[in-house]
Amino acid sequence: NGLVHIAQGYLSPRNSQRKKKSVSRRYAGNRIRRSSSTPSSPEPAHGRRQPPRGFPSISMDASCLPTEAATGADRDSDPPNSGQVRTEEELYVESFLKVSLLLANQELIKVQLHGYKMLQHLLKYRSEKLSSANLLKLMLQLVKSDHDLVLESTDSRSSMPDKRPQNSDWSAAPTGINETISSHQGMDCPILAEHNLLCEAFIIATSCLGIQQYMGMLLCLLNSLNRIWIQMEWNCKYVRTMSGLSNLFSDGQFLKMSYHVVKFCEEKLMNGINEYGACDVFSTALLELIIPLFLRLLRCIHVLWTAEIGVDLLPAEVEKAKTLSCMELDHLLEISDGLYTIDSEESFRENETRALLEGTRQRVYNFIGLCTTIKGAFPKLLESLSVGNAFTEALGCMELRHLGKLIRLVVIPLVKHCPREILEEWTVNLLEPILLECEDRLHGTWFYLLYKRQAHNLFNYGNLVGEDEQINKMGYKLLLEFTRKMSDLLEALAFMEKLLCLYMKMLNLSATRTLSLLKI
Repeated sequence: NGLVHIAQGYLSPRNSQRKKKSVSRRYAGNRIRRSSSTPSSPEPAHGRRQPPRGFPSISMDASCLPTEAATGADRDSDPPNSGQVRTEEELYVESFLKVSLLLANQELIKVQLHGYKMLQHLLKYRSEKLSSANLLKLMLQLVKSDHDLVLESTDSRSSMPDKRPQNSDWSAAPTGINETISSHQGMDCPILAEHNLLCEAFIIATSCLGIQQYMGMLLCLLNSLNRIWIQMEWNCKYVRTMSGLSNLFSDGQFLKMSYHVVKFCEEKLMNGINEYGACDVFSTALLELIIPLFLRLLRCIHVLWTAEIGVDLLPAEVEKAKTLSCMELDHLLEISDGLYTIDSEESFRENETRALLEGTRQRVYNFIGLCTTIKGAFPKLLESLSVGNAFTEALGCMELRHLGKLIRLVVIPLVKHCPREILEEWTVNLLEPILLECEDRLHGTWFYLLYKRQAHNLFNYGNLVGEDEQINKMGYKLLLEFTRKMSDLLEALAFMEKLLCLYMKMLNLSATRTLSLLKI
């Protein structure tokens, strides 16, 4: 009540102050002349106040629209509350506040509670980055909440019907904020806690509210997540060094939250593209935010495979997840050649970290491949340079089974659906590096198997554990699977070339007929 009273005094001056303002205009000249000799007395605390310097010059809604990242170097030198040019960090905090307010104003108690948790996090860790107006909005929203209702709903949440989709795998289900912020999160790294909070908000919103009804909220959530990945603090602490990636992927909640966001989007897109190539579940604006986010996450997962096993660069859980016994891999290859089983319930029970890493990787591959089938995806959604860099920069460190998944899930759909006018661009940025890598792998692996009767790990069969005979046998199986996928790619390329030749013949025939008609 005290905060509300202060806010009312701040937003609406008293009538006596309005009269004082009208009277002061008559003697403005005298007051200016006296100011040079007599110091002005401070204005009473209850009097009229000027808007603070940090008052935003644009509405808060603008921060939630899909926007390009601010990259101006001069922005960092500006004062944080100038009200004219704001840093990328201030824009991110403002978008986080907008999402929190949206969630806190929803009718469903579960969504409301998460919004209040996000607001409390902002007040505790980011209050100095908020303008005076936004800080006031945050405090008013917290005061407006009925704490008795919040406590009562918290106690009764267990009795509420579960609104999560029945076909979703929630074996690694996200939890509340007290469990989301792990032991090494806190004042030193609030941005990681904020990433987990935003992912959890995405999961709660999509499971309780759906997509079509709350499209604006999902846009805000994804925009804030994308802004996190371009923050200087995030990149310096978690992305640019192997020790940072080690800290990032040692946080179990980060892996779980990221996996469930990727899984939801991939499953929705898989069932949401109709026979005409139109996407019925995701708008273009949503896809423009989802794809860059997934590619950034994928590049981090790729980098994990560049570190050698046993050099203590990665957490023990991640190193163990990168290792497969010959029996486990043989079981995976027997069931649908390893696809769509790596993150099954059985895999979660055996090694949760492996299931999360491999499942996220494979589902991002499939999501990008599905995007190639959407009508008008090139080049608005898929840009050859960004997509190509995400896949080709780690080609040399990919295991044979990962390279085979990339070919099957991404490259073959790309060859089949890429428009002819930009096929050359995609060939240079993606297809050519992959074909060169596959040529070297196939030549070397088959040479060793045919002439030396062994599977040399120089060609990256993976971190297989077992006896030498088992490893050689498993290497042969992996090579056969990889060769089959390469054959499918060559078949798709040959079919594409055949279509191009047929297209050129039709153009020549049409041109010949046109010339003959002109002669007639």
